[in-house]
Amino acid sequence: MKKNILFLILIFVVAYSTFSLDVYKKIIQPGETLVGTPYRSGGVSPSGFDCSGFVTYLYKKYVPGLPRLSRNMAGFGIPVKRSAIVPGDLIFFATGSSAGNITHVAIYIGQNSILHSISNGPNRGVTITSLSSRYWNKRYFSAVRVLENSVSEISVNNDGAGGQKQAKENISEKTNVTNLQFAKGKYTGEILAGEPEWQGVLAMNNGDRYEGLFKSGLFEGEGTYFWADGRKQTGMFKGGKFQGTENKGNNYMLKKDSPWETWDGIVEGDFKLYLQQDKDAFKEWKKNN
Repeated sequence: MKKNILFLILIFVVAYSTFSLDVYKKIIQPGETLVGTPYRSGGVSPSGFDCSGFVTYLYKKYVPGLPRLSRNMAGFGIPVKRSAIVPGDLIFFATGSSAGNITHVAIYIGQNSILHSISNGPNRGVTITSLSSRYWNKRYFSAVRVLENSVSEISVNNDGAGGQKQAKENISEKTNVTNLQFAKGKYTGEILAGEPEWQGVLAMNNGDRYEGLFKSGLFEGEGTYFWADGRKQTGMFKGGKFQGTENKGNNYMLKKDSPWETWDGIVEGDFKLYLQQDKDAFKEWKKNN
């Protein structure tokens, strides 16, 4: 009897550990295949999603009790500090006229990137954007952890938030990924705690490419930066920047390139069509960019 119980516990632990390493295969990669799907108010299928419908579609198999609306999702999981978010965490925004009213939800996928379905503005529908871009950074509200692997692996402080150091230490397994799309490019190589780590290749959206060492998502160590026009620079990088005395060109990763960096219209949340003033704001953005 004891042997049977131990065997069942072993199976559970192995299955649980495997699950903890599959957030990319189970959530992020399936979500990225849906990039370009149109926004549809109330939508919960690949024919069209609203923000929480998109999250529901990807998470319902693994988090059966997850509420349908973004404002209710925010109270469902374990609160996480912004400095401690890991891939699979849900990020909430207050995009309406009230700063304290949650109207939008996104999925954090690593390298400061979020995957979500947006109702207005540049790249309407399912898209990937930078969490630090002007629009989303200004409207960031909170984050929660709803996946069991993250909850079980990261200890929680009295204030309900796991520390960044704890997250890095507990999610210690490196995972190899291929063509994982982030806000500024596609990455192939090793990932640790949701960020490019050690050896990898980042093919950037503007045609530039970096091959070499990474640390915590940044170029760190020996590597080569290739510009789209054929130039290249090999040497040591630190904190994402080239350390040599001769810098042959601009680093795309340090530039504000996304239209979300400057666009300041209104993105509506659950079950609300954008208003005429928001259409006008988007037309103005298109005219000036």
